Amino acid sequence: MKTPKLFVTILLATMVVSTAFAQSAEKTLVKSFNLKGQDIVLMDVAGNVEVKEWNGDIMRIQMSIKLTNGTNSMLKSLIQARRYNLVGKVEGDEYIVNMPSLAKQVKIRGKELNEKISYTVFVPADVQVKLSDDSTVSKNTDMENSSSL
Repeated sequence: MKTPKLFVTILLATMVVSTAFAQSAEKTLVKSFNLKGQDIVLMDVAGNVEVKEWNGDIMRIQMSIKLTNGTNSMLKSLIQARRYNLVGKVEGDEYIVNMPSLAKQVKIRGKELNEKISYTVFVPADVQVKLSDDSTVSKNTDMENSSSL
């Protein structure tokens, strides 16, 4: 009878240890922008950017954030501290979107926070989206599936 109890104890201890080492957190945030008549958007952000056309008259950005070395409560605190706040402004003939708060490095227990951020940008048909390195992002026309955002 001791063998099954020992096996269960070892199994539970292994599960607890593996959970402690495999901490990660994910969250999706959405922000909308009034483009103020601009038809060129410059995405000045780091990470993967996917652009989809939709029937809305505003631009909507869905941001997926993943912390590979953080917890859900840590991610929630960073969101409340406005670390992932997208900012938009008109400069010349472009509407520029960036996230200035990411310029600051965050360290947790002496290690740099590992953040993976990707963006899905929903724009009206007449809006062109460019990356900060001046290359144009390709658009996916998926208005039927995206109009419910």
